[in-house]
Amino acid sequence: YVYLSPAEAAREYKDIQEVLKMYRASCLLADYVIKKGMIDETERDVYEYGFQIGIELGGFVLYCIALTAYMDMWIGGALFFLVFAPLRAYAGGLHLERFHSCFILSCLTYSAVLALVKYVQAPQIPVFLLVIAFGAAVYILYPVENKNRKVDEEEDRYFRKKLCIFLGLHFGLAAFCLAMGWDK
Repeated sequence: YVYLSPAEAAREYKDIQEVLKMYRASCLLADYVIKKGMIDETERDVYEYGFQIGIELGGFVLYCIALTAYMDMWIGGALFFLVFAPLRAYAGGLHLERFHSCFILSCLTYSAVLALVKYVQAPQIPVFLLVIAFGAAVYILYPVENKNRKVDEEEDRYFRKKLCIFLGLHFGLAAFCLAMGWDK
């Protein structure tokens, strides 16, 4: 028997309510496509999961588009996704337990990067050295695997190779920007 304090119980209840809302929305969408004859009932679980991930990711994308428009940073926003998406795909990253925690951290990360690019002026050489240092740290730490997805040796080689290619392109782009004198 596990005892939770009232505050912990309230947090757990809120988390369960959030999961249920997302689940209900994904169930409604799955019901709709089944009713329309677009999928079989046997595929329900896969589509419910896909709809739930789509809703969660869609919320983040809408936030990013709204912030990008508000800050008028279309190029910065696009570059963030060109750099961050492959890095996240091939190097892994932090996996939070709950959607709202992940959503908040993702939104804060995106907001912070755009704000830094827009409002902070830094000398080019130190920034270039930071890019190299952070890239090296990503390669050394390389946390592709997590408790929900084990990676075998073949996948590990594949991800590491893709990460090396991506980091090479990233360093090349940073060097090109440095050579061109671009400071943003």
